Amino acid sequence: MDVPESEYVTQLVDRLGHARAVYLIGSAAMGAYVPGRSDLDVMVVVDAPLSDAARDAIVARCSHQALPCPARKLELVVYTAEQVAAPARHQRWELNLNTGAGEPLHAGADPAAEPWFWLVLDLAQAREHAVTLHGPPPAETIGAVPRELAMEALADAVAWYARNEPGEPAFLAAARAWRFAETGEWSPKRAALGWAVQRLRSR
Repeated sequence: MDVPESEYVTQLVDRLGHARAVYLIGSAAMGAYVPGRSDLDVMVVVDAPLSDAARDAIVARCSHQALPCPARKLELVVYTAEQVAAPARHQRWELNLNTGAGEPLHAGADPAAEPWFWLVLDLAQAREHAVTLHGPPPAETIGAVPRELAMEALADAVAWYARNEPGEPAFLAAARAWRFAETGEWSPKRAALGWAVQRLRSR
């Protein structure tokens, strides 16, 4: 990342207080971050469930209004250590915060109200690729995602893109799913598309 993003992430970690761990995940952790186009994805692990007051405090300190995000938006999810230790289909979490310039503030607190598969995919990729900003390495905190669960999450993600963002986003999601199915490797979507093209050409 360049300097503005690095400074922002440092300030964000400071504002998160006494978290057990903070990880940078997504494109910024996998070498695919594009300034002005990519999101910054951050995973936070805490020791105990958040009270309403603690949840509200994180939103207040980390919203774009309080700490302007230099990326397209910040996607920050808070979990307890117990929740990330055993990823599951009905994945639990404490806070799902999306905030950025021109983005409506979203501070979800009900896992049942939001698609489960995004979170499982985040955990699966974070276990292998997350950048530790605070705390232990990700593999010591995040439990392994069973292959069957990862495949189900990928299938649901591809279906979501087909319904909501057809065209290039759906092709990229399908390429990522195909690469994982064939190799067991997680990669940025565009890298997966390059892999898929080469695979097709070699047939």
